[in-house]
Amino acid sequence: MYILGLNAYHGDASAAIIHDGKLIAAVEEERFNRIKHCAGFPDQSIRFCLAAAGIGVDDLDHVGISRDPSAHLHKKVLFAASRAAKQGSAGLINQIKDRLGNAAKVRDLKSELARVCDVPKSRIRAQFHNVEHHRAHLASCFYVSPFEHAALLSIDGFGDFISTMWATGRGNEIEILGQVEYPHSVGIVYTATTQFLGFLHYGDEGKVMGLAPYGRPRFIEQFREIVRTEENGQFRLNLDYFRHHAEGVEMTWDGGSPVIGRIFSDRFAADFGPPREAGSALSDRERDIAASLQLRLEEVAFHVLNRLHEQTGLTDLGLAGGVAYNSVMNGKILLHTPFRRVFVQPAAGDSGTAVGVCYEIYKRGEHMLSAYTGPAFSNDEIRVALTNAKLEFDTYTDDDVTKRAAHDIASGKVVGWFQGSMEFGPRALGNRSIVVDPRRAEMKDILNDRIKKREPFRPFAPSILEERVGDYFEQTHPAPTMLMVYQVRPEKRSEIPAVTHVDGSGRLQTVSRQVNARYYQLIADFAALTGVPVLLNTSFNENEPIVCTPDHAIDCFLKTRMDALYIGNHAVRRNGEQA
Repeated sequence: MYILGLNAYHGDASAAIIHDGKLIAAVEEERFNRIKHCAGFPDQSIRFCLAAAGIGVDDLDHVGISRDPSAHLHKKVLFAASRAAKQGSAGLINQIKDRLGNAAKVRDLKSELARVCDVPKSRIRAQFHNVEHHRAHLASCFYVSPFEHAALLSIDGFGDFISTMWATGRGNEIEILGQVEYPHSVGIVYTATTQFLGFLHYGDEGKVMGLAPYGRPRFIEQFREIVRTEENGQFRLNLDYFRHHAEGVEMTWDGGSPVIGRIFSDRFAADFGPPREAGSALSDRERDIAASLQLRLEEVAFHVLNRLHEQTGLTDLGLAGGVAYNSVMNGKILLHTPFRRVFVQPAAGDSGTAVGVCYEIYKRGEHMLSAYTGPAFSNDEIRVALTNAKLEFDTYTDDDVTKRAAHDIASGKVVGWFQGSMEFGPRALGNRSIVVDPRRAEMKDILNDRIKKREPFRPFAPSILEERVGDYFEQTHPAPTMLMVYQVRPEKRSEIPAVTHVDGSGRLQTVSRQVNARYYQLIADFAALTGVPVLLNTSFNENEPIVCTPDHAIDCFLKTRMDALYIGNHAVRRNGEQA
């Protein structure tokens, strides 16, 4: 049985395909069309998934999307009517037209799929499904988890009128235990505050998470007023601080990338002062607002999680939703709740709902050990790309390529590392990475100046051999997809300063030989040279989506000031420098 899952008509459009419960491929559209957080319909992702499965669209048994226009319909209608009563009949008509237009797109998947595959609709025999958004999130973090019985939490902005949903999963069943409905959402609070702080692009919430350790939470009481916790794991927003419930917030993706209108209200500015202008200097106010926001997010999340544990008695947790990208929060779950094991789906945000759709239809699948579910390229294909680019290159054996790269890294070089299958989700995990020596504190500035061109307050991540985690970090729970932040042991912070954030933390990736043998060997070879089993790992890109193809990697290498590119078993060095 072949099942195709989609996230479409929303940010981070994606597709995934499974065969008899086995995940074959999962990819984001942005990696193909080079438009960050691309919305719309994932044309190229679908084509890749079908090619990876070796089938045509007429071989599909099921197709699903992580939106259900019928879900909570009565609540949507009541809310629209109450808002229209304040705005007048014209407001109601416009809302109904918008909702009908969106629903029509979501429901007409067959026509879109036929267009993408250039076949008549009659060729497509698959059954089509609309999967409620948060059920797709929950499925994505349970049915591919290592857990047979687990507590589950999806925590997001909004999807199908819900912001947060919690449940239990057992075998082939997910039982919903509770939810928080529109207009209340901690995701919305985080996005609104991110906008207020002058970070205006879709997906900029991670910047605020990186800024928070530079401040102190002196505004925490204000944020406790903005988000109020209630009994039974519930929470509510003080809606005076927001616009989305009363005026609506425009969201467009005409250029491919989503653009969200202003969410925070004038009350927000009245309490905190004028919004920061994008690009202007950061002050202590902005740092302290970020710190207060982050602390309140953690308090609310732990409030929900502790109630979930009380309801279930379980100590295994599956976590998904856009807020599950907050790796600082994730890293504290084991410290502030009774949960002992956590599985965070590597594409925890909306792109990962494509995987969730597949498994909500199929139910229990194989444990998703890795995020390496995208395109891979042979050494012959890479050789052709290098030759076409008129680049000189050396070719090494499997043993030598990691040793040569490790030597370059230990010598202070900035190395592009392009190997195997592309990662699914927002983190480069050693297959589409830029890697440098974490012992050199100056590497933060070098990467920002020569490659990344990003805010200097943002940290870089350590990749560490999984069996050495306890030597360097205060927690040892596996973090294979870079979605946990732990404290670096105080005695080790001076040893790896380039990956130690201002508060002594690191957003680590634990690397096992089983999951990624070549990246593991690269770190092991670096450790043999230096005694340090850690590399600084950042995504292979420059203000663009992570590179997907050899041509993308070559283009990025040429337009930045990387010193070397290791691409498959081939290596290119800047200005023809010899190994």
